[in-house]
Amino acid sequence: MSDKAPPASLRDEPEDTAVQESPGLPDDGDAALQKLRELLFSREMELLRALEKRLDDPVQHARETSEVIAEAVLLRAQKDNMLYSAFEPITDKLFRDALRKSPMDFVNALFPIMGPAIRRSIAETFRSMLESFHKTMEHAFSWKGLRWRLLAWRTGMSFSEIVMLHTLLYRVEQIFFIHAETGLVLSHVFNKGVATQDADMVSAMLTAIQDFARDCFAGGRSTLDSLQMGEFTVLMERGSSAYLACVARGTVPLEFREKLRNAMAVMQAKYVDDLGSFAGDVGKFAAVRWDLEELLDVRYADENAPLPSWVKLAPVAALLWLFLGVCYLWNDSRQQDIDRQHMEKSLDHVGKEPGILLVEARRDGTMHWDVIYQKDRLAQDPKSLLDAMGINPETYTLLVIPYVSYAADMVTKRVKERIKQPENVTMDFDADGTLRLRGEAPMSWILQARQEALSLPGVEKIDTSELTDPRVEELKRMIALVETTVVEFPLGKDQPVAEEADKLTKAVDTLVAIEKLAGGMNMAISLTVFGHTDATGNSNRNYEISRGRTRTVAAMLYARGASIPLAMYGMGAEHAAKDGASADVGERKTSDTNVPSSRKVELRVHLTQLPSDTGMLNILK
Repeated sequence: MSDKAPPASLRDEPEDTAVQESPGLPDDGDAALQKLRELLFSREMELLRALEKRLDDPVQHARETSEVIAEAVLLRAQKDNMLYSAFEPITDKLFRDALRKSPMDFVNALFPIMGPAIRRSIAETFRSMLESFHKTMEHAFSWKGLRWRLLAWRTGMSFSEIVMLHTLLYRVEQIFFIHAETGLVLSHVFNKGVATQDADMVSAMLTAIQDFARDCFAGGRSTLDSLQMGEFTVLMERGSSAYLACVARGTVPLEFREKLRNAMAVMQAKYVDDLGSFAGDVGKFAAVRWDLEELLDVRYADENAPLPSWVKLAPVAALLWLFLGVCYLWNDSRQQDIDRQHMEKSLDHVGKEPGILLVEARRDGTMHWDVIYQKDRLAQDPKSLLDAMGINPETYTLLVIPYVSYAADMVTKRVKERIKQPENVTMDFDADGTLRLRGEAPMSWILQARQEALSLPGVEKIDTSELTDPRVEELKRMIALVETTVVEFPLGKDQPVAEEADKLTKAVDTLVAIEKLAGGMNMAISLTVFGHTDATGNSNRNYEISRGRTRTVAAMLYARGASIPLAMYGMGAEHAAKDGASADVGERKTSDTNVPSSRKVELRVHLTQLPSDTGMLNILK
């Protein structure tokens, strides 16, 4: 391959430009040009493809970025604080989300640090309280104590303050940990009950006094290590980057000065990096507080003098009293919690009773409950139920609001209250609002039950398909017996022969029985009689004979005291069997028009619907 540089047109122009300049080249020319490019720029093209793959592959890009991200973060952090500003909202949100999702993880992580610190703080406070209590009790009823009480009354000071002034050797009241270069307070602690000023203002004053003393008297070579202001002494112990300022009352012993010096050396070594890079953020020195609190020392006169027995027993008695008080409060709280749970369960149980609905149950600060129930008229009394559960009526105020319940039990009670249920009738109420009646009952009760039940709240439909009246079945049977009876007559006669007369007599007796049974069921009965003849003889004569046969039936019926309204129709030979047809008499069939089966009467029973028994006829059909 030649080392000679390619022509400028091939070297400088992109591929698409070269193609556009020669649109008229044949296909073999384009292929040759492509081949030439591959020969001249194969290595560069391979490098470009590899670079393109690296840029388009997110996994490869992330892997390469991970190799330099740590160094990039360090370099940016050394340059300025923009990295902190960028990460601060993200870190804050992550911390808040993590704290909200799993607070117990933070509790478990902080407990090894905060637990001992809290216990030490409580122990130190309790110890200081006991020391003050010991001194007060020691001098409370002595002659010296009486003189001090008189002095307290004259000066207006409290007795405990007088005792402290006469028995206190020294007390470290405040300690400041101050940055030497800037004069900013890194941490500040003080004893309980000590009146304090603004820590930053005190630090500024101390720094100014030190600078003044060093410039005026020490020539800049020494530092001020103590100040005396009346009963207060300010001790200052300086390190390379910070110093401690201790405000004490009374005469501070030399061993405390040595203790202060050792503490400064330890803190200087512990926080050397934070002090060297200090830029105004005092949050890094939050833990200094626990080291400073160990320096808040208190010493009283006659500390080794034996105390009276009653003074020694007083703290024990106080602790015992405190223990009993805590036990009482704990037991009272536990009992209140048990009573609250029992009350909540009882109220909820009553609210689940049929026809009762719990609307609201709230407890005020005096442990008294305000309870609101909705109650159906037929439901049990909520107060009686609560009394049965052992709930004290004085612990709650009850308000009952009436309402209509659609619960199955309440609807069933409502129906039974309105409709007196016969012994042989059972009653069920479905969830879809259907009342089902089963068994046997008089038809009048069935009809009344249908009307009454549908007017009650909660009853959407009533099903009486399984409810029967035995008299209805008997009435149907007798009507069928009468209507299937066919009485035949001799030729040209309107009186039946003996055998057919018995059939007619039986049918008439049955009609009389039907009239009595229908009357007991508040039903009105009527009868239609059809008289027939055969086709023999004159039609007028046949009509008269058919009418006479209907009158025979009417005479027999009225002779037995019946009052059934009759409709009589003489049909003559109009319905006699025609040629080629057949007349049915029982199971006999014939095509003869002069057979006895054409000389007959037919009976049809009709029931009239009374206004008070709407729907009766539909049931009978």
